[in-house]
Amino acid sequence: MRYEFILVEHIPDVARAAFPELEESTVATGTTGSVMYGDVVDAPHLHGILDRFQDLGFTLLELRRLPD
Repeated sequence: MRYEFILVEHIPDVARAAFPELEESTVATGTTGSVMYGDVVDAPHLHGILDRFQDLGFTLLELRRLPD
């Protein structure tokens, strides 16, 4: 399953290292936040990604499951 994570904040390069399974979108969204996407293996993996966002102080604005 592929997911897209839309965040309020811009994720600096040093914090991106905490999300090796995700890529950052290069499409301009009209916001100052970040859009990251990638494969998620299962529910525990998804919750782990969400926990990392929270632990690093990032605010998740929207989460979308992408078509396969």
